[in-house]
Amino acid sequence: MFEKRVAELEQVARDLGLDFFPTTFEVVPQDIMTEIAAYGLPTRARHWSYGKVYQSQRLYGTMGLSKIYEIVLNSNPCLAFLLDTNSEIANLLVAAHVFGHGDFFKNNELFATTNRNMVNKAVAHAQRIDAYIERYGLETVEHLMDIGFALDRHIDPHKGLERQPYPQRQVVEKERPALPYDDLFATPQPSVVYEVVGERLPPHPERDLLWFLITYAPLEEWQRDVLQIIREESYYFYPQFMTKILNEGWASYWHAEIFHHWRGVSPEEMIEFARLHAGVVNPGSRLSVNPYYLGYSILVDIEKRWDRLHEAGESSLTGREKLFEVRRTEDDVSFLRNYLTPQLVEKLELFAYGSGCAHPPNQRCPRCQDVVITSRERDAVLEALLAPRYNYGVPRIVISEVRDGVLYLEHLDRTTTFLDRHYAEQTLAYIAELWRRPVHLITGDERGREVTLSAQPR
Repeated sequence: MFEKRVAELEQVARDLGLDFFPTTFEVVPQDIMTEIAAYGLPTRARHWSYGKVYQSQRLYGTMGLSKIYEIVLNSNPCLAFLLDTNSEIANLLVAAHVFGHGDFFKNNELFATTNRNMVNKAVAHAQRIDAYIERYGLETVEHLMDIGFALDRHIDPHKGLERQPYPQRQVVEKERPALPYDDLFATPQPSVVYEVVGERLPPHPERDLLWFLITYAPLEEWQRDVLQIIREESYYFYPQFMTKILNEGWASYWHAEIFHHWRGVSPEEMIEFARLHAGVVNPGSRLSVNPYYLGYSILVDIEKRWDRLHEAGESSLTGREKLFEVRRTEDDVSFLRNYLTPQLVEKLELFAYGSGCAHPPNQRCPRCQDVVITSRERDAVLEALLAPRYNYGVPRIVISEVRDGVLYLEHLDRTTTFLDRHYAEQTLAYIAELWRRPVHLITGDERGREVTLSAQPR
């Protein structure tokens, strides 16, 4: 009966215009759901950090502070997991929610180059790492994975996963195009010029730290393989990080629409659905915003505004057509910048908050511990929402130069953001361990002074 009702929901979703890969549902117990959530995939190379996340999520679930209703994976076919302790109407809501996610995964441009077979690829990754553990020992392999996970978000999505090494140093002959008035010069201009390529390493500031180390650090082949596995999986998860608000809003919008058009639900079930839906799109706590709520609210607002514009002849798109365009082209940064209006900020009662002091944070100052509302203006609220979304949630660090074998890195945002000194020094030590030569990082301190952190290889 449940499978039949899910099939009905799927048909409603497709009739409404959603386009998703074939979807497989698995009903699993809470422990399995928590394990998949901790690992990010059904099977993944073992590492102590996943166990830490698992225990944390399990504790929160046991205390009733959080509950994972579903997990859906960006794959073809789409693989979704439902909780066996959910009521039938809850799992039907989740199934409708999954169809929204499936449509988003298939059609959003940020996901276009992702590996739709990562579920199986991660199994192969786990098997390779298990073989390395058997050969080199758990402690050695886990330590290398620690280094990889410290750097795995420092990627360059514009250049992508597959890259070639920089060009080697060579002198390239190039034809110089003739310029007006060349014949007036006393000394004839040469028709051929020579240019040195590959003189500098790297030739430009390099954002993908793991790629650089995999390519140029003196590593053994198994070490390169482990780091490449971590890098590859990081690229897989990047679009999900960058579209959390829009993706969850999209899925929430569509589970509501699908249920509104589905005739296979009883009045009593519809009341229960409304209660569950309200829980999904609740505003969140006082000092944090529920991404489901924020994304859903913005999408509903877009649809209403574009319907009005279409009726007034000011837009060729209806509200629903505009939503599909947003789904295809936006990530969270552009979504919030383009569609979080001042009116919506006021309606949703959003605000930015921070320390009660204007000076840099100081643990000795009692007022620095106070949390106060700093602004209700749209731009300030927008930047507060976007700050954790930039650059995969990590500081912008680039490799700027290799000089006499010494590796130099630069913190690009050092005048506006400050690195945690303990983590920065530990990460530099990791890089120096792989590079096997000294490593220096130019950053800044809370007083605006430029400082250099250094690490020596062990």
